[in-house]
Amino acid sequence: MRLERVDRDMRILSVIGSSKSGKTSTVEYLIARLTEKGFKIGSAKHVHHSNFTIDVEGKDTWRHTKAGATRVVCVAENEVTVFRKEHGPDYTLERLVDLFKDGGFDLVILEGFHWMLAKREDVVKIVSAKDVEDVENRLKGTSPPIIAIVGRVSNEEKGPIHGIPVINMQKNGEQLVNVVTEQFKLN
Repeated sequence: MRLERVDRDMRILSVIGSSKSGKTSTVEYLIARLTEKGFKIGSAKHVHHSNFTIDVEGKDTWRHTKAGATRVVCVAENEVTVFRKEHGPDYTLERLVDLFKDGGFDLVILEGFHWMLAKREDVVKIVSAKDVEDVENRLKGTSPPIIAIVGRVSNEEKGPIHGIPVINMQKNGEQLVNVVTEQFKLN
């Protein structure tokens, strides 16, 4: 399988790791700190549940898709939601990035998507892990660049693992923000 190179103008950071390892907390922290610094951040989350839908059965938007619409746009006073009925596992990084192209984002953070991103050498990664064994398992299937290891493992490991810094978000989260801003040359 040949991978297309991601849009060079789009800065993408992937946070990958096992369930309950700290991915969402890491993404939430980075989004909050980077937006405080004035950066415009976009994010996407991969949901592992095959029958998941954010739409609600019986609501008008649900009824539109049930009738056959493959894209439904719901416009409210403070939010616009787009429901696109597409097959997720066939999704590509390029199609995901296209969803952010019109937003003028300084950085797009992707949570999860290990199946899509682990082998990509054109995507910067942070690995979140529960323990050292979890880190080792995750690193086996993940290509560089990996700029940091975070998660519960940081409570037991104080030094780098395979040359990758281990950062404890509770004690030194700003270090991760600095690593990210330096990596992506965010000014």
